[in-house]
Amino acid sequence: MSETGARLSIGEFSRLTWLSAKALRLYERRGLLRPDAVDEYTGYRYYRPSQAERARMIALLRRVGMPLERIGAVLDAGADERRDLLDAYRTETVRAHERAVALLDGLARGMGNGRPEPAGYTARVSSRDVAAQPFVARTVRTTVADLPSHIERAAAALSQRAGAAVDRSRPLVVVYHGEVGWESDGPVEVRVPVTDEASADGVEPAGSELFVDVPYGEVQFPTILRAFDAVRDAATHRARRPSGSPREVYSDGDPFRCQVAQRYVQARD
Repeated sequence: MSETGARLSIGEFSRLTWLSAKALRLYERRGLLRPDAVDEYTGYRYYRPSQAERARMIALLRRVGMPLERIGAVLDAGADERRDLLDAYRTETVRAHERAVALLDGLARGMGNGRPEPAGYTARVSSRDVAAQPFVARTVRTTVADLPSHIERAAAALSQRAGAAVDRSRPLVVVYHGEVGWESDGPVEVRVPVTDEASADGVEPAGSELFVDVPYGEVQFPTILRAFDAVRDAATHRARRPSGSPREVYSDGDPFRCQVAQRYVQARD
């Protein structure tokens, strides 16, 4: 069979892979699955049967909710790295599911008591003094849809860069320098604590902060905003004023522990 004869039209390839022509054009635009040839006069696209495996892999990864950006990384990775990327996404997906189930359980209990919010959760604000902390950092722009994956990837890259200097006795900090929502993208600064100022990108000075412990089921948008509102309001009362940007503070555990915090200073008369 000739080279031309081995190619399939986009309609034939669509039937072979169970992907619509619209989806195939999208994957082409995103660089995930390019046609083997495009007729320069008609614009018709042709694929090879051997491309069907890649097309089906894209479809399966989309079925489990993986963003197209991350699918590209998986497809282009070697076998070992691909396995690591899939394991990381599985972990994120399981955690997101667990948080969603915890939130639904809380909502069900709350609605049963006549309250339209998770039962038993009140954002209780506490205060503490915090020691100075050197850190390495990476700033990212992301909407809430991809926020967890951006945080985890940035934290992993920073930990790898810092190596033995990572201070595992101190928590990961995510600082929100701008609003993050469905249509807002920060910026967000991910900070990994280190033990040595010489290897640090910066040093957070000692100070005081207000914080709220966030229940596991609330560690997601928009329910976590309740904690941000609580520390922000507390930082403007009792002769206080906010200092710097609000942040999330993550401690290791299974599940992890999350707090929302706001640095503050005493207002002067």
